[in-house]
Amino acid sequence: MLGSEMVESSTVIGHQVTLNRLSVAISKGQNSHAYLITGPESVGKNSVARYLASALNCENVSEIPCGQCAQCNRISRSVHADCETISVDLDGYLHGDGNKRTVITIEQIRRIIRECYLKPYEGKYRVYIIQQCDRMSEEASNALLKTLEEPPEQVVLILLSSVPEKILPTLVSRAQVISLKKVNWLELEKGLIQKFNLDKKIAEELSKTCDGKPGIAVKMLEDEKYRKWRSDALDEAETLAESGPYQRFLYGGSFSKRYTKDREDSIAVLTLWQEWWRDVLISSYGINNSIINQSRIDKISYYANQYGSTNSAKNVRILTQAIAKLQKNFNPSLTIEQLMLGMPILAKK
Repeated sequence: MLGSEMVESSTVIGHQVTLNRLSVAISKGQNSHAYLITGPESVGKNSVARYLASALNCENVSEIPCGQCAQCNRISRSVHADCETISVDLDGYLHGDGNKRTVITIEQIRRIIRECYLKPYEGKYRVYIIQQCDRMSEEASNALLKTLEEPPEQVVLILLSSVPEKILPTLVSRAQVISLKKVNWLELEKGLIQKFNLDKKIAEELSKTCDGKPGIAVKMLEDEKYRKWRSDALDEAETLAESGPYQRFLYGGSFSKRYTKDREDSIAVLTLWQEWWRDVLISSYGINNSIINQSRIDKISYYANQYGSTNSAKNVRILTQAIAKLQKNFNPSLTIEQLMLGMPILAKK
């Protein structure tokens, strides 16, 4: 779903150079018919896509997107007839059968193709934002490719992905690639103060905690469930740091069951553990001002002393490898078991 905020450049935290370049190109009529926005999870891909959709349909002629006209307003409220977000149908609602999907299906793409040959209903362009486009089925990717080879004049497709290497190369070649990087923490701090009117000290701590990812900062501020999820996941990392091989083996079995029920959440937990061990590694070198999870600095310092730099680095490496394997659909039970048994343990003193 499109977001609920006004889509001015001031509401997109960071990426100002990219936004300016897009606005200038669109104002000159030099927009592409397909964009591929890449970058880490929560770095701002959706926000930039919404900004782009508003710029394409903005009624203002001097400054786009203005964030104030009817077009910008309707896009910001997710009620614009010509702007739609496509994503994996996790609960089967979109297909009307209640069956969970793990990919964007050929049926979803065929519907887009049928609609995109119709004239826009209320704006200048029909805009389709395809989230996690790397999860399109092979059939869906090939069908979309045919449309991109001869795109309708008043249609813009915006593809989003954190793993662009998994996208059909011919799709990538037909899109203008926009690569987003993590936002500098000072720029992120400034954006959080402007957008949420935060105290400088709170904004500074939050900007460091979210590791250059504005989406995480917003969730930390607005989503209590996410804050609890993050806290619980970090508690698990600390518990595993204290556990022996047998406890980790048992934990791996339960985690494999969690993975079967919710793949994305499980990978997100592993990624947070990887971040936590990175903090431990950094602390082992005495560089505590670069730690992401500042609220847990005491325990992080403790484990840095207990594990040392060599074992901390090994844990980061093993987690990185496990995440990569799971994203490539390796056997999850075996991958998680190897992870649990491969991570160094505390020596008994």
